[in-house]
Amino acid sequence: MDKRKVLVVDDEAIFRRGLRHLIGISEMNWEVSGEARDGLEALDEIQRQMPDLVITDIRMPRMDGIELQAKIRELYPEIYCFVLSGYNDFRYAQSSLRYGARDYLLKPIDKAELYRVLEQVEGELRQKELQQQERLPKVPTPSALADERERLLEGLIRGELPHARQGELREVGIEFERGVYCLVAELDKDSIERSRYERQEAELFSLYIRQFLGEALSHVRPGFVFQRGGSVVALLDAEVCPASREEIAGLARHLAAKIRREANLTITIGIGGGVHGLEEVSKSYSEAKIALLYRLTSGGNRVLLYEDPPRQEAAAAKTPLTHRSYLEQALLEGEGNDLGARVREDIEQLCGSGTSPGRVHEQVCRMLLEAYGLAADRGLQEEWPEGRDIGGALQGALAISSRTELAAYCAELLRSLQTLIRRGDDGGGLHAVDKVVRYIEEHYAEPITLGSMAELVYLNASYLSSLFKSRLGRSFVEILTEVRVREASERLLHTEEKIASIAYETGFSNIRHFNRVFKAETGRTPKEFRETLRPDQASV
Repeated sequence: MDKRKVLVVDDEAIFRRGLRHLIGISEMNWEVSGEARDGLEALDEIQRQMPDLVITDIRMPRMDGIELQAKIRELYPEIYCFVLSGYNDFRYAQSSLRYGARDYLLKPIDKAELYRVLEQVEGELRQKELQQQERLPKVPTPSALADERERLLEGLIRGELPHARQGELREVGIEFERGVYCLVAELDKDSIERSRYERQEAELFSLYIRQFLGEALSHVRPGFVFQRGGSVVALLDAEVCPASREEIAGLARHLAAKIRREANLTITIGIGGGVHGLEEVSKSYSEAKIALLYRLTSGGNRVLLYEDPPRQEAAAAKTPLTHRSYLEQALLEGEGNDLGARVREDIEQLCGSGTSPGRVHEQVCRMLLEAYGLAADRGLQEEWPEGRDIGGALQGALAISSRTELAAYCAELLRSLQTLIRRGDDGGGLHAVDKVVRYIEEHYAEPITLGSMAELVYLNASYLSSLFKSRLGRSFVEILTEVRVREASERLLHTEEKIASIAYETGFSNIRHFNRVFKAETGRTPKEFRETLRPDQASV
């Protein structure tokens, strides 16, 4: 079977080579079929080779990753796209996820995370191929027709049905005479008593909302209502104009009020802008999802309309939990309930500060990335499930538009990390710096570099260097030198070994370097040190 093709887009050759290497050794059904340095080169390569997947950096010259994703979505909607994001690029990665990217990978690339997303795309591609093979020329049953209609509606909102395939839509009765408005409705979970919610399957609430909206809308407005995960999506046929927008908003408010009265629960509805063609339905859906995000800051039980241009950003709000020292203190102090209360308080304050949902999500994701850093400091990132799949954990946070749900989600992640950290500390677990110091104490005679120690504890070298400064107040080189000079001093005083032998056996590359470093540390050369403190010993 031919391998799936990946196009790697990054202006730094080292990342392109790194991805090519990791994919090449994976033994998966993938190969890097091409590389590009920016979005413009990538579009040429896509047209030439039509890859199955594009992995793109965000910040690039000429055409950046966000522009490239928009072009891919417009011209090649069936091509999957993943984003490479550095820590400081996260806001851009967040935008990418909302506007079509399926996932993202943090730099530096984690091999396991890369293989996870490749396996995910492989599974989805295989499923699509099986579905295409199973399409037989037979008269569909009503149930099969409904399933096919939902599959095509799902494709519409994902932007995966090009204009040429509109005949398939007509075959199952999907047509819009004027324009399309997308509504997305979600249950406000905090409007239901926890015991009531837990007694029933969560999916039953979404199913009820779908049936309720479908029945109510069928009498007043042509369109389609279907489920997507925990959301209920409605595509309504209406003329694209301000009057229609106001009419649909009023209708949504009426339905929300009615479901509150009849079912004793509340929903929040996001409404996207009107679009004229089926190929633009995904745009209205994306806008409805963005509008729904404002539930974070405005609260639930509302109808939220997408604003174009988006409402003005308030002054950037921050949570102290994005500071590693504060977060570490929160994880080490108090019990799990105390940590949960602190997280809820901080997120409630963040959401109520007047900032935008994008800012809220940015701060929450920075907090989770700092938590990942703390796990990595202690070598716990593999034991912490969210550390193994930090991309999935961040995506989970981005998908939440309720402040109470977001606080509960984050509190649970941090509590699980707190348990691991405390278990490690009680059982002799070591901080990354302590692990490196122990290694130096035991292997000082061997070649030791900052880079090799960073690999030992799975950290970036520059970050490990900063950890030494913050934790010990001294640099990695200062600690390494101190240990080697201490061991050399012991040998000079208590053995009759030659000075040259002591130099090599304590990790110094040559006698000249040893003499210079030893004098800088002790104020004497090795020979002077031995003769002064052991006058009976003739130095060699």
